[in-house]
Amino acid sequence: MSRWSWRHKVPSTHDFRADARARNENEKIVCVLNPRAAAGRAGQRVDELRRAVDRAFEHGQVWVSEGPGHATELAAKAIGDGADIVAAVGGDGTCNEVVNGFFDGDRPRRRTAIFTVIPWGTGSDLQKSVRAPGTLEDALWVASTGMTLPTDVGHVRFVDSEGDPGERIFINVAGFGANGDVVHRANTASKRFGGRVTFFQATLTSLLEFDPPRVSVRWKGPEGDGAWNGTLLSAFVANGHFCGGGMNVGKGGSMHDGLFDLTLLPTKGRVRNVTHSWRLYDGSVWRVPGARRVYCSELEATSESGAPVLLDVDGEQPGALTARFRNLERSIQVRGGWLRSPLLRSERESWRPNRE
Repeated sequence: MSRWSWRHKVPSTHDFRADARARNENEKIVCVLNPRAAAGRAGQRVDELRRAVDRAFEHGQVWVSEGPGHATELAAKAIGDGADIVAAVGGDGTCNEVVNGFFDGDRPRRRTAIFTVIPWGTGSDLQKSVRAPGTLEDALWVASTGMTLPTDVGHVRFVDSEGDPGERIFINVAGFGANGDVVHRANTASKRFGGRVTFFQATLTSLLEFDPPRVSVRWKGPEGDGAWNGTLLSAFVANGHFCGGGMNVGKGGSMHDGLFDLTLLPTKGRVRNVTHSWRLYDGSVWRVPGARRVYCSELEATSESGAPVLLDVDGEQPGALTARFRNLERSIQVRGGWLRSPLLRSERESWRPNRE
């Protein structure tokens, strides 16, 4: 391939220079910052963020959240005020709160509003699925010029900690079982060593101490209805690909097809649970003996034992089973760092699902 031809396939080195980048003059962006992200370090960089936003956008604002749930309110206000882009500045918890601001229950507030990610958190697993760069200047460059795709989200109804009905939107990965226990442990830890280490430690502790419940799961998918029941270690309801500080539980799936990638892991005993844990990170979790993997658009999960089974919803722990999950196909516009559209060809890689 000639030198000239490959330069037309990738951006030039000039495009990567921050001082060479054009300013977005046509779109208004509101960046919703969680000051507690990255163990509180994000709150110390508000002025830096404002300067960077001003360089990238002619019409840009930074709004700082003041407590749990406030980022959802700010995102909803930004959309109501006519913002073209609303960016979540923080980790996966901030992303979840901001995405929930795009919806009223399970209905989009305005379908033309665009969501994007500025990853400044302890854990930024959604960043990997939407190809968001890790540096501030590069993430804002993608927010300004990146590809915008209609993207699925999940909607889940559940039982909250008070025993009342609750509902939530998720864009990345949800689940239940040991997942919820891991998230509870991770979110009550200091996270001073970063998201990957925090979640890895919480995962190992849960694998050794978690008491797996009996769970019943029913789903609807392109191959018809299905059901599973048994003693469950973990269930992953993946819209995106990564969760838990780098676990690749949705490898080969798509965020743009109206389907979840559901993986059910039965318990194999504490020692074997730990010995198989490496498969959580290399994308082969569905190869754990006895695991079940299917694509589905809806599912319902119930605790058969009556013991509380905690949820994981984008790295947050809002409640427990019984839970009903539904895929809201292409209901949000997401701007990411995709170099080519995954809609032009299947994102899925070949795998042979278990039929047992």
